[in-house]
Amino acid sequence: MIRIEIDDRSGFCTGVVEAVKTAEEILEHSGTVYSLGEIVHNAEEVDRLRNRGLKPINYEEFSTLQDATVLIRAHGEPPETFRQAAENNIRLIDATCPIVLKLQRQIREQVDAFSEDLGSILIFGKSDHPEVRALVGQSNGRAIVCRKPEDLDANIINPPLALFSQTTMNSLEYRRFQGTLKDLMRNRGWNPDRQLVIYHSICAQVSSRDSRIREFAAKYDLVFFVSGRNSSNGKILFEACKEVNMHSYFISSPEESDRVKLSGVKSIGICGATSSPQWLLTSLSERLSARLNINKS
Repeated sequence: MIRIEIDDRSGFCTGVVEAVKTAEEILEHSGTVYSLGEIVHNAEEVDRLRNRGLKPINYEEFSTLQDATVLIRAHGEPPETFRQAAENNIRLIDATCPIVLKLQRQIREQVDAFSEDLGSILIFGKSDHPEVRALVGQSNGRAIVCRKPEDLDANIINPPLALFSQTTMNSLEYRRFQGTLKDLMRNRGWNPDRQLVIYHSICAQVSSRDSRIREFAAKYDLVFFVSGRNSSNGKILFEACKEVNMHSYFISSPEESDRVKLSGVKSIGICGATSSPQWLLTSLSERLSARLNINKS
């Protein structure tokens, strides 16, 4: 009989768990509640919560709201969002991840420590990611988002430098960037030992997923990785699966597994991103069991 197992360490990270829990608690006692952006990068979960009354909106729609309740997702928001909410009598429910809140505070403190003319804030991350936009907001727009040394213009940055990372970035890539940045500073006559402060701001829960998911994926003939298509974390973790198991398949819904042939397969592993709900992984397991006529009772 084919063995089907779910990775018990996959699924929502703590920050997303709390954000979803907060949304569910509010919806128990409210009518329509708005979410500034999708609460999580997973269409299945977004649809589940939409059916309960959580309506995702974009920033343009947010700007026209009056007397409403809006949930801030785990990614966080820049100060401007809070100012706009106060002006329009919008009740904000802040579900920002505690780790992101800590990072936001560190950036504000570092900005205060620098003078207006000296010091540069660098954020290793994706400029279009909602968490990064919120982080840049904490610096009053002063932070420079970068992923490679070529993103740094000598005419823009000036020491001392403070380097932060988006919480969901790959730890190995961050370490590599740190080394290259130090070399770049030395080439410009700057001293990284004295003029560079590095913040280790990647979420430990996220960074540990990489090694754990590799260990999991290597144990099975075939792996289904469940994630939303626009999840940064999902893309990174799926690549980790593929590196150890070439028979890894990225799917966003249980139905998508139907197109994958299972002949000759003796074991199937199911895992997912930090934005993938456990109920979705379980649903996939049940669908595969029905397809293979496996009685789990």
